[in-house]
Amino acid sequence: MIPLGVLLGVPLRMHVAFPVMMAALLWHGQARALLMMLAALSLHEAGHALAARAAGQRFECIELMPFGGVARMDTTLALRPAEEICIALAGPFASLLFCLLTAAGKWTGYAAQDFLRSNLSLALINLLPALPLDGGRALRAALTARLGRAHATKLFVRVGVALGVLILALGVWAAAAGVVNPLLFLMGAYLAYAALKEKETLAAACVEALHGRAARLAREGMLPVRWLAVEKDAPPERLAARLTAGTYHLFVLVDGSLGRVGTMDEGEVLRQVLTKRIGPGM
Repeated sequence: MIPLGVLLGVPLRMHVAFPVMMAALLWHGQARALLMMLAALSLHEAGHALAARAAGQRFECIELMPFGGVARMDTTLALRPAEEICIALAGPFASLLFCLLTAAGKWTGYAAQDFLRSNLSLALINLLPALPLDGGRALRAALTARLGRAHATKLFVRVGVALGVLILALGVWAAAAGVVNPLLFLMGAYLAYAALKEKETLAAACVEALHGRAARLAREGMLPVRWLAVEKDAPPERLAARLTAGTYHLFVLVDGSLGRVGTMDEGEVLRQVLTKRIGPGM
């Protein structure tokens, strides 16, 4: 990551692929469009930062990526689903708001058109239901209680990879028709890569979940408890996949006749996941 400075008190970094996209736009004589896109992207990420601050959360950094950005929070899994949804959608909301302000205001000319298009593109692209886009983050939060965070993450990672491959295929089809658009190839490859990177963070997310709930317990004095009955030989990875935000989990281990043979708390589950142990650890 390339450090760029600070935005609303949050460190701002640039992914190494971002200069490639900038070079492609400059190569096509789109310097003004590039400046307007950078302005729109900064406002989009500022929307995330302000929403997180309103929820009492802090960003570790904001990373500028091709065709969007990723806001890395210190305690993502300490958030309630509604809070995570609001923070995820705050960026597209900010982009749409500036679209409306630009369209309704007195700012005219090519720069205004580029600024409006940049905001509209950021909003529409980021609302797609795929990770790491904002729409995917919001839907993952909405489905976490039902599927577990790990399963929800894997679902929207697959959607992100499929969308990236589809964009790459569109680039190939356009090139075969005589229209070569390097931005399609860059966007498709990046989206598939970024989606797969989201999957790699699941182990770290398990540890973050435990620390986040401990912080909430210290802050509020209590946590809701969720009991789940599981097979006594179920691998810990499957149990960890059922963890949801803001809830303390206890697992009842049962045999084939549904008789109780032991219990396990989420701390033991996470320890087993991180140490690659398979036993039930009763």
